[in-house]
Amino acid sequence: MSSSVAAGSHFLNRNLFICDNLDLLRSLDNESVDLVCTDPPFAKNQTFQGKIKPPLEEHEIAAEKQLLSDWGIRSIVDAEAAGILWPHDQKYNDAWFKDIWHFEKVVHEDWVKKISVGWKAVSKVIEAALNANGESMAAYLTYMAIRIIEIHRILKPTGSFFIHCDQTASHYLKALIDAVFGEKQFRNDITWQRAGGRAKGNQHLPKAFGNDCDTILFYAKTKNSKFNRVYKLLTEEELEEQFPKIDSRGRYNTGTPLFRQPSMKDRPNLCYEYNGIKNPHSAGWRVSKERLKEMDERGEIIWRDGKTPLRKSYLEDYKGKPIGNLWADIQNLTRDDEHTGYPTQKPIALAERIIHAVTDENDVVLDPFAGCAYVPVAAERSRRQWIACDISIRALTVLRRQFAKSAYSVDGETSDSQLEGISEVQTFTRSPNDLPKRTDEDPTKTPKMKPLPERKYKVPSSDIPEDEMKRILLEFSNWQAWCCGFANRMPDGTIVETTDNFHLDHIDPISNEGSNQIMNRAPLCPAHNFRKKDREITLKRLRSEIEKANELKVKSRDDLVNLVKAREYSMAVFREWPE
Repeated sequence: MSSSVAAGSHFLNRNLFICDNLDLLRSLDNESVDLVCTDPPFAKNQTFQGKIKPPLEEHEIAAEKQLLSDWGIRSIVDAEAAGILWPHDQKYNDAWFKDIWHFEKVVHEDWVKKISVGWKAVSKVIEAALNANGESMAAYLTYMAIRIIEIHRILKPTGSFFIHCDQTASHYLKALIDAVFGEKQFRNDITWQRAGGRAKGNQHLPKAFGNDCDTILFYAKTKNSKFNRVYKLLTEEELEEQFPKIDSRGRYNTGTPLFRQPSMKDRPNLCYEYNGIKNPHSAGWRVSKERLKEMDERGEIIWRDGKTPLRKSYLEDYKGKPIGNLWADIQNLTRDDEHTGYPTQKPIALAERIIHAVTDENDVVLDPFAGCAYVPVAAERSRRQWIACDISIRALTVLRRQFAKSAYSVDGETSDSQLEGISEVQTFTRSPNDLPKRTDEDPTKTPKMKPLPERKYKVPSSDIPEDEMKRILLEFSNWQAWCCGFANRMPDGTIVETTDNFHLDHIDPISNEGSNQIMNRAPLCPAHNFRKKDREITLKRLRSEIEKANELKVKSRDDLVNLVKAREYSMAVFREWPE
């Protein structure tokens, strides 16, 4: 497979950048990418956690740390300064990401200024979301908007943008992208039925239908965008039913009419007499007289009763059923070997369909949120060039694994499962300080951006991985939730030491400058944690309301952990935590 770079591209093919994707987007030339296909955070306002599958091996952990060390990133402080994530909990092999949004922690002042000055329609969409949904949604949209503006800039006139979302923010994102691309460039609101028709329950909204669909928004850069019709192949049973007749050429049907519909505009060249029939159905023929004669001579027309022509449509000419905007035929991770452990991972087949629809071989595909690697793998399989970006070095480990499963190699490391006849693919991983250099520095098109200022009021991230922090606090509370006493107990009283049944929350809210450190964290049961978030109340107030409502899961109040004592203990644990 060729690894050549398309003319005009200023970045190398098959590159994974570990950096803030905004930095990468701003480093790419105008009109240099054919497709941006991505699965960003959904604005769920929660932390997603899973388990890397299979668990990380020692050599993978060492490779991550060594590469970071080579880049001069040797601690969580170094990683934060570089704008990337420090590898999460190695002990429990967590696959996690935060989908929580606050202006103080996430949004830079220059983003707001650029949007308010140069993109007033975008600013109005964000303001409407702020009024209707609150600060969290507005912060999320500001984060996405500044990146979508850059995505629009780097797309070629023939390029397309596909963004995956769900009901949480799809309506806001559509309005936002309309404001950047223009509403006339909207192509489709694609519904992906990820659960194959088996709707899951909705624990947040119990009095509602289950959710089994996601949304993919499809926008074109201009009216000249590429598009290749995609078809769904029928099963053998469906083909036999649709093409029931057989002759020497093969299977065929006679369902395709030779006449135009009366509603169609009259065309003189299609109004003629053939075999004694003139202007059938007062409309005319579908093909010219010359072509109709050729079809008749080839035996592609059956004359029923010698008067009614029936056209033979052969299976060998059938491309398949054109696919619309309801995608119910791609199951969510139907192949076990695709699973990485990330809870929101998408199947490779989903990206392959998109790539085949709007790009040609050797076109450039970009995924700026590439943690699960499904877009780069799909692009490689489809013989497209690709560039990927993620904020975590864990994306490299996942990419290596996914390419190994596809019989490719990454960074020169060839998989043992590499198949004979498949050419080796070498992928390069680049640091936050190894971004492409712009070659189109045209101030009339894209004014240079000033360096990002320090984020104000940024709350430091915890030095203790969240799952380990949760385990420490649960061990102290005898595996009970701090809100209501819910415990991991079997009927015989045995304690089940798993953190899966609990959420980790803040005692003093972040909005009130509460810390992310262990002295300000508490394990809650999911039910009360959801209630707390929905009502936007503090843990102390929730605890008081639980007691008044007699919702305690234990017999005696003495069995509950005292919040004051628990906080004192957690502070002591934190102070004793080794450097």
